[in-house]
Amino acid sequence: MAGATRQNQSSVELFAIYEVSKILSSSLDLQQTLREVLRLLSYHLQMQRGRICLLTDDSTLKLIAGLGMSQEEMERGQYRAGEGIVGRIVKTGMPAVVPNLADEPLFLNRTGGRTDLAEVVISLVGVPIKAAGECIGVLTIDRISDDGYAGNFDSDVRLLTMVSNLIGQTVRLHRTVAEERRFMMREKFRLQKEVSKVDYQVDNVVCSSKRMQEVLAQVHRVAPFRSTVLIRGESGTGKELIARAIHMLSSRKEQPFIRINCAALPESLLESELFGHERGAFTGANRDHKGRFELATGGTLFLDEIGDISPSFQAKLLRVLQEQEFERVGGTRTIKTDVRIITATNVNLEEAVAQGKFRADLYYRINVVTIFLPPLRERSDDIPLLAGHFVQKFNRENGLNVALHDDALDILKKCPWPGNVRELENCIERAATLCRDGVIWDLDLSCQMNLCYSSTLWHHRTVTPTAGASMPGQPGIPASQGMPGLPQAAPARAGCSTGGVPGCSASSGGSCAAAPAGGLPAAVPFMAQPAQPAPTAGRYLPPPSPASEGPISADALNDAAVGELLGMRIGNGGPDEPEFTTPRDRLLWAMERTGWVQAKAGRLLGLTTRQVSYALRKYNIEIKRF
Repeated sequence: MAGATRQNQSSVELFAIYEVSKILSSSLDLQQTLREVLRLLSYHLQMQRGRICLLTDDSTLKLIAGLGMSQEEMERGQYRAGEGIVGRIVKTGMPAVVPNLADEPLFLNRTGGRTDLAEVVISLVGVPIKAAGECIGVLTIDRISDDGYAGNFDSDVRLLTMVSNLIGQTVRLHRTVAEERRFMMREKFRLQKEVSKVDYQVDNVVCSSKRMQEVLAQVHRVAPFRSTVLIRGESGTGKELIARAIHMLSSRKEQPFIRINCAALPESLLESELFGHERGAFTGANRDHKGRFELATGGTLFLDEIGDISPSFQAKLLRVLQEQEFERVGGTRTIKTDVRIITATNVNLEEAVAQGKFRADLYYRINVVTIFLPPLRERSDDIPLLAGHFVQKFNRENGLNVALHDDALDILKKCPWPGNVRELENCIERAATLCRDGVIWDLDLSCQMNLCYSSTLWHHRTVTPTAGASMPGQPGIPASQGMPGLPQAAPARAGCSTGGVPGCSASSGGSCAAAPAGGLPAAVPFMAQPAQPAPTAGRYLPPPSPASEGPISADALNDAAVGELLGMRIGNGGPDEPEFTTPRDRLLWAMERTGWVQAKAGRLLGLTTRQVSYALRKYNIEIKRF
C-alpha cells in the first residue's frame, strides 16, 4: 500500500514537471508565466503560497510572482542578500527548510501575508533559482497543517529544485532576449542618427541646412532610376543644378545632359528644337536638323519652365513622354528614343490644371517623383555658406582677394531674398565690384545705399495679380498709381527685399536691415485714395466715401504717417465705433474687439497686417496672447 502511494506521488510529480516545462515555454510574459507555475504547484501538489523572488540589477531581491497576495504586499516583498530566510538562501546558494515559521527568528513576514501563524503550523521550503551556476533568485512554498507537516521535506526539496532549474533557464532566456532587444533598439537609434547626419554632397550645390540635406538625400535616392522627375520651387532656387546633379549621379552620366527652356521659345520654334525637322519642312529648313530628344538619346533631357508651354504643344509632348517616340517636323518616320525626362517649373500646376491651362494627363505623366526646393528664406542657415562661396567665385574670376565682413553678413542673413540664391549671388557680385578696400562692409550693400527695388517686385508678385494690373475693387486704377496726399517713400533696396516678408528684423521689433535712414523702404503700391480734408481741432475728418478706402502699405509710411493714417480713420469705423481722441485709443479698441488678431484688426481699420504690427510697436502696445 505504501509503495503504491509513493508510485502515485511520483507520477503526480512527474506530471507536474511536464506541465511546468510547457507553461514556461508558452509565453514571453515572464511574470504571468511564473504565476501559472505557482498555481500549478498549488493545485497538483498542495504547495500553498508559492513565491518567486529574483535578483535585480542593484543586487536586491524583489518579489516577482506570488499566489494570494495583493499589489501592496508584492511591493513590500524586497530583501537584501543575507536578509531573512530568502536572503540567506541567496547568499548561501543552498535550500532551506523551516518546519514551523512561528519558531524561526529569521522569518521577517515583511509582506504581512502570513497572519495565521498562531492558528496553524506553517512549514516553509525554499530553494535557490540558478542559471549558469549563479544564484539569480529564490522559489519558496508553504506547507500548512494543524499539527505539523507529515510529508517528506526531502521529496519537496528535490521537486522544487527541478522546477527552479527550469525557471532559471527561462529567466536567463528572457533576460538575454530583453538585452538583445535593448541593444537592437539602441543600435537602430544610433543608425537613425547617423543616417540623419549623412552629409550628402552634390557638385556646385552649397548647403548645410536640414531642408536642403533632405533634398539632396532625395536626389541620391532618385538618381539611379530612370523615373521622370518634377522639380518644383521658386525662381532662383537652383532647379537646374539639382537636375544636373540627378544626371551626374545616375548611370547616364557619361551620356549627354541636354536642357531647354520651354518658356524662352515660341511654340513653332520649340517644336522644331525638341523634335527636329526635315529638310524643306518650312522656309529656311535647308538641311535635316536633329532635335533635343535625338541629341539626348541615352542621356537626360531637362525641360525647364514646363508649366509655361501652350495647351496645343502639351498634347504633342505627352506622346513622346509616354511612348518615347516621335516624328520630326515635316517628316513621317517614327524615331524611337531612350531619354530620361527631368522637368522643372515655378508654376502652381494643380491650379493650372483646375483652370484648364495645363493638361491633367500631362501633369500625371510628369509628376512621378517630385522634389520641392525650399526658398532661401526658409533655409537661412545656408546664407553664410552661399555668401562665402560667391565671394570666392568672384575672387577666382577676377584675380582678387575680396573678403566679406561680419557686419555685412549679418544684414544678408536678415533678408528674405525673394529672388533666392540668384539674387544673393547678384548682390554679392555687386557689392564686391563696388567695395574699395578689398572688404565688403555693410555700407557696400545696396540696401544700405537706398538702392533696393526687389521689395517692390516681391509685393507685385504676392499681392498684385500682374504688374500694372488694376487692384481688386478698383477698376481702372493701375496698381502702380500712388496715393495723393500722402508722402512717397524712398525706393526699396536690393539685397534685402523685406517688403513684409517674414524674416526681416523689423518684424521682430528691430530696425529693418534694408531701411533707409529717413524711413521704411517702399513696398506694394497702394490704391488711389481721395484727397483728405485738412485737420480740424486736432483730429481729421472722415473721407467722403468710406467704400473707396483701401489698404495702404506701412512700408511707404514713416513714423508720423502711420499715426496720421490712424488719425484719418477716427470716426470712420461705422455706427458701432465709439469716439476716440488719439490714434492709439482707436488701435487698442480694434485689437480688443477682434481678440488681438492683427489681420482682423487690420480689416476693421482698413490697414494691412504689417501696418497694424508696425503701429503696435510705434505706440508700445503689448500684444496679448490667449
